Amino acid sequence: MTGIKDIAKKAGVSISTVSYALNGSERITEQTRQKVLKIAKEMNYIPSLAGRGLKKQKTQIIEMYVTDLGGYFYSHLLDGVASTLKKQGYELIVASGGQRAQAFISQKLVDGAIILDPTFPSQVISKLAQDGNKLVLMDRELKLENVSHVLLNNTQGATQAVNELLKSGADAFAILTGPKDSYDAKKRLEAALDVFHEKTDQPVMVMAGDFTIESGRKAAVQLSKLCQAGHRVGVFATNDEMAFGLYEGLKKQNLQPGRDVLLVGFDNDLLANYLQPTLTTVGYSKHQWGRKAAEVILKMIDQDQVFNEIIPTKIIERESLGPKN
Repeated sequence: MTGIKDIAKKAGVSISTVSYALNGSERITEQTRQKVLKIAKEMNYIPSLAGRGLKKQKTQIIEMYVTDLGGYFYSHLLDGVASTLKKQGYELIVASGGQRAQAFISQKLVDGAIILDPTFPSQVISKLAQDGNKLVLMDRELKLENVSHVLLNNTQGATQAVNELLKSGADAFAILTGPKDSYDAKKRLEAALDVFHEKTDQPVMVMAGDFTIESGRKAAVQLSKLCQAGHRVGVFATNDEMAFGLYEGLKKQNLQPGRDVLLVGFDNDLLANYLQPTLTTVGYSKHQWGRKAAEVILKMIDQDQVFNEIIPTKIIERESLGPKN
């Protein structure tokens, strides 16, 4: 790799002059700076992150940990993070699990980290926070120094979903849950049960899911038994992917979403508007969620304080609850 010694030799200047040019120092003339920068670019010079971090105490890089890198959800959320950081001169690197990825933050090669990955161990988060690393959590609550939270208002969203179901005319209800280790899934289930128990005496069946389409398909078999008993069932699928699976599974059981089974999802996935019938769901701005997480990590770095934010939700009314009375 090209080093500053190589650049200095080709430019005919001292190593310190090259360092001044690369770091924006005013100790050299603009003409010299441009000359050095031009040669550095020609030689494909890449600065050492470790060296820059030691000298400036900042790398101008934020790392984000996620469980997945694809799909509508992550594309919008990551764009919110990256575009906000870019405006402030920061870059984003994204990692998906593993101890090697954790090395960036533990070795202080980044200025902070945003975590949306339930598989990232909480004990590792605790250790990183104790070591002075700035962290923003989007997937759990941990009361620790140097840890902020930017969380989705799952309670609000689940409450909105159940209230729509209760107005739908269903006479039995079901909740399709998410993974047991998911903070969002737990909060949505707890809030939904609270509203059901408060507002109705009708039975509520809780079906185990894992936020995948396949778990929605499997749940359709259980729902078919309720329908065969003469019930018109209202279902809260705690994410849209499971609702998509329900659509497929119900049709195999000769049941029609929006008629035999009334559905509300969560996430407002792009496909929800293209199903037949279109899916009523809980929506929120994924871009805003990412933007807020980026804003919080930057404020933590700048002000050395903890900041917490809650992202609001709203119901997106479509056709899967049947025609309005």
